[in-house]
Amino acid sequence: MVLVTGATGLLGRIIVLELLKAGRKVKACKRPGSDLSEVRESYRLYTGEADAYFDKIEWVDVDFNNRTSLYSLLDDVREVYHCAAKVSFDPRDRDEVLDTGIITTRNILEASRYKNVRKFLYVSSAAVLHIRKKAMETQIENFGFTDRGYPPYVISKYIGEKMVWKAYREGLNTVIINPGMIIGSRARKPESSSQLPELFVKSRFTFSGGTSCIDVRDVATTAVSLMEKNIFGERFPVASEYVLYRDMAAMVREVMGLGRPILFPERFMKIMKPARRILSLFNGHARFLTDENIAFVSDHQYVSCRKLRKKLSCTFYSAAESIRFHYGNYLAYGSGKQADTGSFSKTEHSN
Repeated sequence: MVLVTGATGLLGRIIVLELLKAGRKVKACKRPGSDLSEVRESYRLYTGEADAYFDKIEWVDVDFNNRTSLYSLLDDVREVYHCAAKVSFDPRDRDEVLDTGIITTRNILEASRYKNVRKFLYVSSAAVLHIRKKAMETQIENFGFTDRGYPPYVISKYIGEKMVWKAYREGLNTVIINPGMIIGSRARKPESSSQLPELFVKSRFTFSGGTSCIDVRDVATTAVSLMEKNIFGERFPVASEYVLYRDMAAMVREVMGLGRPILFPERFMKIMKPARRILSLFNGHARFLTDENIAFVSDHQYVSCRKLRKKLSCTFYSAAESIRFHYGNYLAYGSGKQADTGSFSKTEHSN
């Protein structure tokens, strides 16, 4: 039996689907009240056997803070894919992002060791690869006294990785993946792990930085392959190619039939930051103008996939192929048409 946390999320649901395709039995964690009909519906974007696969899932409500319940959940589990996370760059979500990313990871690791789980995969983030360790440790020590530095999501993944390495040293077979910006789909909307492509649809503004991207389907197949090959005690960046945000915004808006994006320079964001509380009364996006978020969207986060390619035979979708597929599905859904889910072939990249 395989346990997947965050199984209704952008990546977790596709890892579940890949495991089912491989004939595995899957126990999928969800929150009470989760819209499972939306998950079932989203599978139709990825396979012609959506209902058959979905009906094989054992869904379970989970309370990661209840040790007894968590231990019971792992009774028959031999592998864990830990995908659960709160992804948000809204300052109001700071505490929830940290609690979900840190406390949940600590508890599932402790339970996995206690129940003798054989394999554990942790989904981190490529953003962790770009941190300055000394600056991060200083920020963690002084957290709560400043809003400068790294976003809470990145902090949570950094601390999560430290806990996973500790569990590995104590005998748990673990592996970490660090995906770049994940581009994927829910049933009724496209989605990404950074929320930026969605912002490019709602607003014409784009940013001066760039990032390495990866399709959700490629992250899922990579995760399953690493576990199948029993590759432990390592972490692997996972990315298809590096893309400037202005180019990404242009691709997204072209597929959506919208106008060209407008570059919002870093210096303008810094000028507007002191007035963000007032501006947010008129435009909700203004509250995101924190030092940490401005630095994040102005940075150039390149990720190399060479280490992974030495272990696995990888061919990934390009950013353009991913955007056309996922945003094309969104448009097809809105028009009531059936999207072509097999119209794109993977392109080999040297990233």
